[in-house]
Amino acid sequence: MSSWGWRSHLHCLVPVGWALQAAGHEVRVASHPSMAQAISSAGLAAVPLGQDVDFATEFGPRMGKVGMGRLDQDGQRTAKPGSTAEPGSAAEPGSTAKPDGALEPAITPDGGVVRFAAALVNDLVEFGRAYRPDLVIWEPFNLAAAVAAAALGVPGVLQLWGPDSSVTLRLDQETVVGPLAARFGLGAAEVSLTGALMLDPVPPPMQVPLSGPSQPVRFVPYNGAAVVPGWLRRPAIRSRVCVTAGTMMAGAGFAGQLDLTGIIRAVAELDVEVVVTVDPAQQAGLGQVPDNVRLADGPLALRLLLPSCAALVQQGGAGTTMTALAYGVPQLILPQVSDQHFNGERLAATGAGTWLAPEQASPGQIRDLVGELIGDGHWRERAALMRDRVGQMPAPAEVVPVLTKLARRAATHAGGDRVQDRQEARR
Repeated sequence: MSSWGWRSHLHCLVPVGWALQAAGHEVRVASHPSMAQAISSAGLAAVPLGQDVDFATEFGPRMGKVGMGRLDQDGQRTAKPGSTAEPGSAAEPGSTAKPDGALEPAITPDGGVVRFAAALVNDLVEFGRAYRPDLVIWEPFNLAAAVAAAALGVPGVLQLWGPDSSVTLRLDQETVVGPLAARFGLGAAEVSLTGALMLDPVPPPMQVPLSGPSQPVRFVPYNGAAVVPGWLRRPAIRSRVCVTAGTMMAGAGFAGQLDLTGIIRAVAELDVEVVVTVDPAQQAGLGQVPDNVRLADGPLALRLLLPSCAALVQQGGAGTTMTALAYGVPQLILPQVSDQHFNGERLAATGAGTWLAPEQASPGQIRDLVGELIGDGHWRERAALMRDRVGQMPAPAEVVPVLTKLARRAATHAGGDRVQDRQEARR
């Protein structure tokens, strides 16, 4: 398995990694050195490779300038003119900004996604040649892993975070992937960014049409190491509402984009208990909060908190959105960057929650919408329906035989049993 860039990118891989290990398979998770602690804390073996690239430096400066990729009624990307720049990159030469000044989301040759891949791919392929894996599994936009799978000649599997936001992005494979592939004598077309199979955790109608073969897999929430605090062991006296800003925005130096203080105060006007889970740097800037607001006094995984909540107010990260979906918690998304807008739109398509654009998110509107979400109306019914749909999907353990069959079939086509060859080489 391979992850890149940021610890929340890793989280979607962890349950499948557990399932593979429990079935007796060897699992190694290769990533940048700074990811080793997050990987090993999840109970998986970390392989630190390449060099670290600073996520905040690469992506922070452009986050607020990247607009939203639109979809048509069938969930397909709507083409439109404008610049093609990703967060963390400059606009491509000769590109033009959209009329509102925002950059169109894209993966560009000079962007952060490519820089992360360039810092990892050489060591990843070198490790792969020594370790001789039978399968390579990665998460979205991990270009290094896709190139490594092609260079090693083994099947690749893409584990989606949530709704496939790549449909809103521009990516020219020749210019973006070509130089990375050329390091190993490959052409850009020989690298599949989606692998031979996509593991899809998203039930209908939230997912968009996928571009290749896919296998449903149940979303099992994992949000990092966690401890259950004493107050969470007791039932809530009033309806509980969680307010969070995720981990990525603060880590990218983008913590000030959301008016957390205003959001918290708006929700606290309701007769509810508000639990705030934010980065420590964000918490320090909240100032005095109302009496019915509880600030989590340490890392608090959403998978522990959300089962006790009547509603969630959040920024729209894929992991946060899918965790709430898995527990049937109605959500209000207040998106700030392109993929968060995308997740908000896909959530709204299910009826299990809604979203507000920044210019619409007044305190009164937030308060009134949260008041609706905690009721027993259609929001809760649709959230319960989506929870049941998530629960009906095959568990990661049920998907392991699919992955094993894929690896063995590829080994047979390659002219030998790679598992036996590898074991003999190690002896």
